This record gives sequence, structure tokens and C-alpha cells, in this order.
Amino acid sequence: MTVAAPATLPGVVAESAAMRALLPVLLRLAETRSAVLLEGESGSGKDLLAHWLHYGGPRSVGPLVRVHCPSIPEELLESELFGHERGAFTDAKAAKLGKIEMAQGGTLYFDQVQDLSLALQGKLLRVVEERSFERVGGTRTIEVDVRFVSSTNVDLGLAVSAGRFREDLFHRLNVVPVRVPPLRERREDIAPLAELFLARERGRGTTSAGGFARETLDALRGHLWPGNVRELRSVVERASLFATGEVVPLRALPPSILEAPEALWAGRERRPTLRDVEQAYIRFVLDETSGSQTRTASVLGISRKALWEKRRRFGIP
Repeated sequence: MTVAAPATLPGVVAESAAMRALLPVLLRLAETRSAVLLEGESGSGKDLLAHWLHYGGPRSVGPLVRVHCPSIPEELLESELFGHERGAFTDAKAAKLGKIEMAQGGTLYFDQVQDLSLALQGKLLRVVEERSFERVGGTRTIEVDVRFVSSTNVDLGLAVSAGRFREDLFHRLNVVPVRVPPLRERREDIAPLAELFLARERGRGTTSAGGFARETLDALRGHLWPGNVRELRSVVERASLFATGEVVPLRALPPSILEAPEALWAGRERRPTLRDVEQAYIRFVLDETSGSQTRTASVLGISRKALWEKRRRFGIP
């Protein structure tokens, strides 16, 4: 049964049942100030949904401030979040606003929140609970009106059990958990997403191709997409460079897709043999390891000698 969506979200492709079921949830959440935790694999679109949660609701008049937790050095993260007063430390020549204060009236988005240190988690807990804090080196309490949105590509519940994430902060940030489905669970979205990315490349003058060959779309739909939407965007950008005709041909796709086992039966009438799958998977792993015999053998769980024999038998250079 097709799930009917009450509306569409600008920039969000939702042809699949998994995404269409998510639309009403996001539409409702955009109107609230409740903390949202976006859970999903890398590249699945969490950043886009975080932006929509902000710009799709009343807080769009305020700022959206993103904190990419892995990219900020640990020793600078507290100052980045809370700001500091002049003289708070050696290089503090002037007072500085932190990202929490910069998000006043808007949304503070913690991207990859699992990378926050335990010490910083404790300090952030007070901000989430009391909506107040002090700058580093300061004594004046600053009150803020901020909506918290976080994202993670790990199971934060398991991180809590392992002692890597505070349970109290987890419950405060996880008021409304939203699971973002991986691309392999929303295959109906693959073709329209690919068309969207191709249109962007046409706009940049990268290609004149107006679409994809049928077998190209078959291969795209059949791929498992471990890198999700981000991987699809990169694949389309690469393929557009090799599309010289009106459509993107199958040969323009990278080996990681053309030689993946699941691509063997894309657009074909027969299923592959075990030999087909084994040969294609060996080629795929060799491509992923840049041709390393040792690493490929390790991934396959066989000896280097056994790998050499299989390559000789299958005619793999």
C-alpha cells in the first residue's frame, strides 16, 4: 500500500514509502522546540533534514548554527561552544561569542554528537536543561532560547552502556528520535535523486546529458550504496564527466558499481552463477583496496596464494 504524504519538503526526495512515512513526522517536529536526535548511516541525509527542521518552522527567523563535533580539536571545543571572556587564557585577547550564544533564537545542530568528550557532555547538560551557561573565564550567567538538534551515525544507546556517553544527556537530546533510512531501504528514491544530481551537473556545465540509459538506472538501483546519498551524488558527478551523448551510459559508472556482485543481474533476465558472484566480488575488493594483494586476501579471508590462484583461474590481472 502506498503511503500518502501530506506535503513535500523542499529539497527532500520522497518517492519511497520509507521517506514518505517520515514526512509528517518532520513537518510536525519543525513546529516544535523539542530536542531531536537524527539517527542514520553516514551520507544518509541527516544534515539536510536538520536544515529542514530549522527552516521549515518558526525558528527559521533565527540562526542555524552547526557544530561538527569531530572537526573541532578537543582543547578548543569548550571555547567554541561557550565562548570566552578576555583574558580567560593566554591567547584570549578579546571576548568571543560561542556557538551556543550565536544560536540565540534559533537552532543549535550537533553533527556527530557522539564525539563530544564526557567532560564537555556534563557541561552541555546544564545548557540543555536550564538554557543557561557562563562563558569560559566568565561569571555572568547568560540565558539562551535555543532548540537542540543532534545527529549520530552510531547507536548512542550502546555508547551509553559502554560508558562513552552520559545517560542523562542522552535522554535530554533524545526526546524525539528520528531514524533516517539508508538509501538501500529507499530504492524508489535512487532514480529521482540521480536525476536531481545530474540536473545540477548540467547547470554547472559539466554535462549535456539529459538523463540516464535504462541499464544505467538498473545498475544504480541495484547497488547497495554503503555511502548512501553522498556516494550517489559523487557517482553521478563522476559519471557526468564521461557522458558524451544524450544519456549517461552504463560504462560511465565506476568499477565499484559495475563490478559489485549485486550489479551482476541489474537489467538481466538470468540470475548470476556462483562463479559470476565470486569473480565479481574479488574484482570489487581489489578495487576497494587499490589492488593490494595482502589486504584483499585479508578481506576475503583466504591466503595470498589462494587469491593468486583464483585470479589466475578467473583471468583477473
